Amino acid sequence: MQLVHDKHVHTRFSNGCPQTLELVCPHCLKESSFLPKSWHEHGRQVAVAEAPCSRCEDNVLFLQLLEDSNGVHKAAELYLHPPSAARDSVHGVEHLAALSGPLGRTYESALKLYNRTEWGASALMVRHLLQGLATRLLGEDKRDLPLPRQLEALAEVDLAAPLRDVSGLLAPDGSFGREFVDEAAIDQATAGQLLELTEYLIAYLVVLPGAMAELKSRIATAPVPLRRSSAG
Repeated sequence: MQLVHDKHVHTRFSNGCPQTLELVCPHCLKESSFLPKSWHEHGRQVAVAEAPCSRCEDNVLFLQLLEDSNGVHKAAELYLHPPSAARDSVHGVEHLAALSGPLGRTYESALKLYNRTEWGASALMVRHLLQGLATRLLGEDKRDLPLPRQLEALAEVDLAAPLRDVSGLLAPDGSFGREFVDEAAIDQATAGQLLELTEYLIAYLVVLPGAMAELKSRIATAPVPLRRSSAG
């Protein structure tokens, strides 16, 4: 089962179940329409429907978890089977769009091209994205540098600001530091925020460097694709 994000649901029935979906088919890997017509509820907790791909016509199973609120069913999480090989947007992509609308759209375009199996076009769009991101983050004096030099120059960008912000929050007079005076008074919201903050730090300090090192290793050991010889 694979989670289907709400952005793929274009219309819904009155009971909240999807009526029209636009997503990459897990069978033919093309952007397709799905029109599930008959949703069958089971135990008032799950609704299930099948719909054929508008391109290859293979069926996809959709499973909708339902939430019961005062006797009224409201749509909750939606899943599909079989899982798709398509890539979905990275978590937190809205922050990229907030930094720059054009960069957010370039990322979405690169993702769509990848999911359409247009590898070369996707790679070129990714390069445009990296150039745009570096240009957006660097000063005027480095914006005309070649991309490799721009990426090197990103090391000069203040990436330690999040750590300074955290240190202030945990200082004795900080928002979280004050809470530790009486740990019995710490409520669920505060504990949850502190845990979320720590998870972001783990991702920033541990997961990201580790994942980048692993990716670099895979790139270094990947077979080199053969170039097509030019005619003539």
